[in-house]
Amino acid sequence: MPDRPLHRVARALVGAQEWLAAAALVVMMLVVVADVAMRHLLGQPLRGSYDMVSFSLLIMVFFGMGGVIARGAEIAIDLVDAMLPARVVWLLKALSVLLTIAVIAFVFYAMIGPAGDAWRYKERSLELGLSVWMLWALAFAGMAGILVASVDRLAGFGTGAKE
Repeated sequence: MPDRPLHRVARALVGAQEWLAAAALVVMMLVVVADVAMRHLLGQPLRGSYDMVSFSLLIMVFFGMGGVIARGAEIAIDLVDAMLPARVVWLLKALSVLLTIAVIAFVFYAMIGPAGDAWRYKERSLELGLSVWMLWALAFAGMAGILVASVDRLAGFGTGAKE
């Protein structure tokens, strides 16, 4: 595969995001285990566990999705691949990446209003009282990584990179 500048940036960004997603998954599991253990052993739940699990889930999903897209590891049902010419299958895969970019861009755009509301109204999380706009900022950062990975994958179609 040719080493395009966009590919290098996307690879580094997706790699960093995957590490953050993995760390968020570990944090989420540890918080749940600690909360259950404290609830049963001490009769006292872990304060802030609901917020920590929610935040970790947001990070895990938004920062983990870029790697899936970059590798083309989405769930694929290839019922017609064997019946169609290779060129048509290639075109369908390129179209699916274009649709991915369109959907992610639409979701990104749709998130702007609620994020602005969280900023304007100074919304706070339930248990820890953290600013909700920080979560929106994390979600936007994850979405940016997803878009970069998607555009890089689309650019790879033009170079003959293995899909």
